[in-house]
Amino acid sequence: MRYRKGASAERELIKMLEKEGFAVIRSAGSKKVDIVAGNGKLYFCIEVKSTKGEKLYVNAEDVDKLMNFAEKFGGKAIIAVKFISNGWYFFYPNQLTKSGKNYKISLRDARYKGLRFDEIVGKQMSLDEVIKRE
Repeated sequence: MRYRKGASAERELIKMLEKEGFAVIRSAGSKKVDIVAGNGKLYFCIEVKSTKGEKLYVNAEDVDKLMNFAEKFGGKAIIAVKFISNGWYFFYPNQLTKSGKNYKISLRDARYKGLRFDEIVGKQMSLDEVIKRE
């Protein structure tokens, strides 16, 4: 069941990225990353998570693998979280909060510091980017 829910979220995100002109590859079995996507300007290495709850934990080892792969590949490491019934939020690894050996992502934190899809694909600037430009 968990695999099916995760694979479904991955496929949904792939469709979203393809709609925005990205070429996308899904890595079944998720050795290092779930999705690799690029459009000639932006390149993403994405770990996808989904939850029905209001918080989830991401294994620190998975985040390290993602960051190492992204660095070698030349893409941005992104953790994509689908809070079922509350939408998608995206995080760079440096935005995550460590909780013991793992990283904790809550819906509350996601609403405060997570990025939305339009922000990661470059259709909309985040508030931080707007402030930096001024």
